[in-house]
Amino acid sequence: MLKTIIQTNTVTRCFRTAYYLRRGSKISPNAIVVGTIKGLSIARHVTIGARSRISLSPSAKVALSDGVWLSTDIEIETEGLVSIGARTTIQRRATVNGNVTIGKECIFAPNVFISSGTHPFRAHPDISIREQERRIADGTLHFEGLDRPVVIGDDCWLGTNAVVCPGVTIGDGCVVGANSVVTKSLKARGVYAGAPARKIGER
Repeated sequence: MLKTIIQTNTVTRCFRTAYYLRRGSKISPNAIVVGTIKGLSIARHVTIGARSRISLSPSAKVALSDGVWLSTDIEIETEGLVSIGARTTIQRRATVNGNVTIGKECIFAPNVFISSGTHPFRAHPDISIREQERRIADGTLHFEGLDRPVVIGDDCWLGTNAVVCPGVTIGDGCVVGANSVVTKSLKARGVYAGAPARKIGER
């Protein structure tokens, strides 16, 4: 019945909202989900705000644990796995792309950007970035490391406009300051800030 959900019409969205409301979750009728229902796992007491968008490829999975709260205008897109732990809250206009695991009870401020993917630009600098991507896609150019999973531990707070780069692991209990760019993995329970982010203290 809900095998494929490219939700662009009001009736489909309202049906979805009622379906999840019976399960204790609140999905805005203005939220859009594009993909296959088998790839979307929504637990109890989940909230997805207006104009948020979840896009899954046929083999992808998005798992939202109990009590996850997504504000308005959130974007999640993956061809792999996005997993968000219990009671994590993500504020408006945040973006999560690629293969990303987020722990429980995290707090993300507005405009946080997390991506496991990157663009090739150094391996063949004589070729444009888009041409490198085209050649990688058709198999005439080989390049490793375009997708490196991101892992964020439990009880982390990411400030407004924080950026988390591919391949980064953020340990449990970290605080990342506003406008920081996390390019390397962070040890647990540290306070980090800057571009690139550096340790400035302990919790």
